[in-house]
Amino acid sequence: MARHFLFNTVILFLITAVCPLWGENSYTAPDLSSFFIIHAVEENYEYRQRLKSLITAPKEEVLKAPSRIFTQSLTGQRVKFRVETSANSFYLLFLNEKNRVFPIAGRGNYIIKRGLEKGEFKQIKIFYRNDPGSFIRIFPAGERSEMDVFLFGKPVYNKTILPLPLETFLTLPFSRVIALSGSVLKWPLLLCRGERELDRRIEDILSLLRARMPFLEDTDDGAQDSEGRFVLIKDGIEQEDAVNGGFNCSGFAKWITDGFYYPLTGSCLDIEELKVKHLDFRGNRWSLPYEEERDPYFGLDWSRNLAVNLLMAQSGVEEQQSQVDPERADLRQVDFFTYIEDVGYPVANLETLLFTAAFRNPGFVYLGSINSEYGKEPRLRQHFHIVVLLPYFTANGDFRIAVMERNTENSTASLIMRYPADFIHLVRLDARGVFQPSLEGMVE
Repeated sequence: MARHFLFNTVILFLITAVCPLWGENSYTAPDLSSFFIIHAVEENYEYRQRLKSLITAPKEEVLKAPSRIFTQSLTGQRVKFRVETSANSFYLLFLNEKNRVFPIAGRGNYIIKRGLEKGEFKQIKIFYRNDPGSFIRIFPAGERSEMDVFLFGKPVYNKTILPLPLETFLTLPFSRVIALSGSVLKWPLLLCRGERELDRRIEDILSLLRARMPFLEDTDDGAQDSEGRFVLIKDGIEQEDAVNGGFNCSGFAKWITDGFYYPLTGSCLDIEELKVKHLDFRGNRWSLPYEEERDPYFGLDWSRNLAVNLLMAQSGVEEQQSQVDPERADLRQVDFFTYIEDVGYPVANLETLLFTAAFRNPGFVYLGSINSEYGKEPRLRQHFHIVVLLPYFTANGDFRIAVMERNTENSTASLIMRYPADFIHLVRLDARGVFQPSLEGMVE
């Protein structure tokens, strides 16, 4: 049935994109080549067309309408209709079936909002991903409409003009919405369902990490040196338990990076090289006197050095670290957000910006240095925590981010809750090649 659904949806899109509908003769369709991903959104326009008289009926009739389930003849998709009310509005919900249930936040679901007092149409909300924060809202604007777009809870487009009145969209296919806004919106990005081979690679790495992490110990200032011995980062002295030593957040990020580095070189990364400070690339005249006392940019230097040293090993080119651009692996360009030098991006935007990064460059792991202004005399930007982020798309196209930090797995929601006003600087690790994280020291 999936093949039948895909074929019919693509044919439907070709028809609606090329042929003018409802006398819309002035519309010119965009290039179709970028829109074959339309099958990522399930359609329920057939059921909405069938219930058009009810959708537009007086509010008294709509409020009495019972819930019902309809199987669409074109796609076999089951759709549930129901009505809900709030203090000032009532809503007509058209929910597509997913795994034998009808979730509200599902691809292709429509929620039509009408005023409870007068029954007027206020907006149409359409989910384009299986995510509660990824939706569009269409509002009336005279003889035209305006559309806002949210991606993982963040507004990415505002007041995009659609050349038809709101009431027309009540029964139009969602593919028509895409066609009408395709010259303005990056729909291939918004609807992206991943690069399966590279996403599977990230999932394989994640499986290895989840299998090994329960055996990791937590140790302040702990890491493995170039020979795999458990030492303290500050002075290289062996940890008290040299056999079953542990990691702090920096050592844990190094352990994961060593999983890529060790198979290429036969050794772990050298701690002293990772502690190199790049005074010519970050900081300022206020922070410079406090480099030793507060080491405000430790997390930034450490994560950059991890990424650049791995890049050198993967390239196979012999280079001195001092001759390599320490910013080479920085994530500096993402859709919808602006990079702040040596600061990065707000933690609150993490899910949206990593989604766009995974779209542009799939198959990467990210090291994130969390930072904020800290202290009173003087108040300096401090990079105080390092996390490891693994973004990927599941087999059905849903986006996920595995958050690893200090030997445990958390979530983006947890990260945002703990650091709601802080920033995160991101560097990339290419996840291709052998990944072999150790369970214990590598001394032979």
